[in-house]
Amino acid sequence: MRIGIIGAGMAAVGLLDALAGADGAPGTITVFEGSAALWRGRAYQRDVPAVRVNAPPALMSARASDRGHFQDWLARRPDAVRFLDPGLGQPIVPRAMYGEYLEQSARASIDRLRHDGWRVDVVNDRVTGVAQQQPVVLRTEGGVGYPVDRVVLCVGSGRPRDQYGLTGAPGYVDEPYPLARTLTEVDPEARVAVIGSGLTAVDITAALTENGHRGPITLLSRSGILPFVQQRPRPLSPRHLTPAAALDLAAGGAVEFTAVVALLRAELAGLGEDFDEFAAEIRATGAEDPVLRLRRQLADVDSTLLGRRLLTMAIRTMGPILWPALTDADRMRLRTDHYRTISSLSSPMVPHNAEILLRLLDSGQVRLRTGLTAIAADDTGFTLTGESTGTADIVINAVNPPAYVTPQDTETLMTHLLDSGTAQVAPTGGLRAEPRTRALRAGTWHVLGNLAADSMFIATNPPGLAAEAAQLAEHLTKESGLPEFRHETLPVNS
Repeated sequence: MRIGIIGAGMAAVGLLDALAGADGAPGTITVFEGSAALWRGRAYQRDVPAVRVNAPPALMSARASDRGHFQDWLARRPDAVRFLDPGLGQPIVPRAMYGEYLEQSARASIDRLRHDGWRVDVVNDRVTGVAQQQPVVLRTEGGVGYPVDRVVLCVGSGRPRDQYGLTGAPGYVDEPYPLARTLTEVDPEARVAVIGSGLTAVDITAALTENGHRGPITLLSRSGILPFVQQRPRPLSPRHLTPAAALDLAAGGAVEFTAVVALLRAELAGLGEDFDEFAAEIRATGAEDPVLRLRRQLADVDSTLLGRRLLTMAIRTMGPILWPALTDADRMRLRTDHYRTISSLSSPMVPHNAEILLRLLDSGQVRLRTGLTAIAADDTGFTLTGESTGTADIVINAVNPPAYVTPQDTETLMTHLLDSGTAQVAPTGGLRAEPRTRALRAGTWHVLGNLAADSMFIATNPPGLAAEAAQLAEHLTKESGLPEFRHETLPVNS
């Protein structure tokens, strides 16, 4: 079996680890990555220490069969104790350190695969097209063709979009990461406007603070919603919100979201917690004053109530099972009306960063402005238009790429796949794929991660990605191998 993996981020790391642990005859694996961020993706590049991961170690494993894989790796790093989050009682390490974990995991997987007889190549070039269909020959930007029997798209989410047409304007930063590169030249007295109020905006605020920034920082947002604050982990022994219950629901055909809510209601009832009160808290996400909400959630970090912890756990453990089984109407409604709430529950900000943000809001150095409608650049800086007007010297884009949208570097390849009928757009975004094998319409192609809209609601959830990768690896290694082909050089315009 010759497997081509397009993209070398977190999804590819999980797939390599799963392939290295799967049974099956050895074959050939070729990984294609056109960027310099090999194995780290956009999120986990080398960066300033202020940019932290947004989950405790137990929720960051890249190995589906071992939830403690990252935790054990971290235990061998004595420097990790420097990043203890007092609110969580656990280390919340810089994203760069998690990137080291992904790099080392990928290399260890490649070593294991090669030891077992696999040939593994990593090609630092971008796949831009397909030269032929049977066998599939992937064509790179450099004009080299690679015959493969199966292809896995692990292309990530790409770069942010310039929503206000500011590219080229002095003082505008479209891609903030790595912040070590983009924030070092910011004048400490500059008036900084950050587009967005999510986790990336919190990262930028924390990094500016660490750099000694003294000027005002304005978080610009249409809604003004801040991420939830993560609570201190507590032991959870769910009786209803379990993967087994999710599998039982999915086995019965299309699942109504009300059936999932019923499981949560039963779980909270068994704990003696008020479901209606908890539901009101979640529904108030966009209605309550965001600063009051931040202050209250920080005070509740040690709360004994388990509802939010259980819901966060369910999104991560049951979500990958139930999401493909939900009705199209429910999936569309959840993604359209509640995406921000669910993603914030899945990846809330850690108390360390929440405390920094609240302190700056209380001091007046950080302001949160809602109702943003336009940003215009001129010779003096930027004019911000919304519920009120304002000005800024620097504007930083903290709006992440839209979920389930093709990354810019992959658009040429994706156009070919759609035009040829190899792939089909899913009603809820991303690509339509067969649930078990993640196969596209042409069975030789599979999708894992951001474009797998049929598979996952939160595409960057490490445990969910690892579980999807393990299932796909089992499918791939059970298929029989095919004859070996040599790489062939193709004309760039073929």
